[in-house]
Amino acid sequence: MIAPTYVIEPDAANEFLRLTLTGDWDVVIAQRFTTDVTRTLREMIGQGARPGHLRTLIDMRRKNLLPQNAAAEFAKMVRPDSPSKRIAMLVSGAIHRLQAKRMSSEWHRIFESEEAAMTWLMDPSAPPKTFGMPAASAG
Repeated sequence: MIAPTYVIEPDAANEFLRLTLTGDWDVVIAQRFTTDVTRTLREMIGQGARPGHLRTLIDMRRKNLLPQNAAAEFAKMVRPDSPSKRIAMLVSGAIHRLQAKRMSSEWHRIFESEEAAMTWLMDPSAPPKTFGMPAASAG
C-alpha cells in the first residue's frame, strides 16, 4: 500500500490549478482533498481568478485506482458547477482511463501526455464556461 498524498498548486494570476495525486486513496483522503481544493478555489477567486475561466490539471498518473465509494467522493470535484472551464485528467493505463472517463463531461478530457493536456487546457480559443441561470417566470 502506498500512502495517499496530494499537492495543490494554485496560480490565481494565470487562472490555473494543478493537482497532483499519488497513492492508495480511500473516502477519508478523498473528502480531505475535496475540502482543501474547495478552499483553494475560494482563495483563488478572492485573488482575482474568474469562475468559468479557470483551467485545472489533475495528474493522477501515480494514484492507484479508487474504490467505488472514494471514486464517488472524488467525482464531486468535476461536477457541473465547477468554476473550471476545462479540466484535464492525466492518467496512466487503460483501467485508470476508464475510471476517469466515468467522471468526465464535455469540459473534461483525459490524457496520458502532459504536453497534450496543457495544449488543450491553454487553448486561447476555448470560451469561458457559462453557468445556466433559471429562466424568469412570466408574470
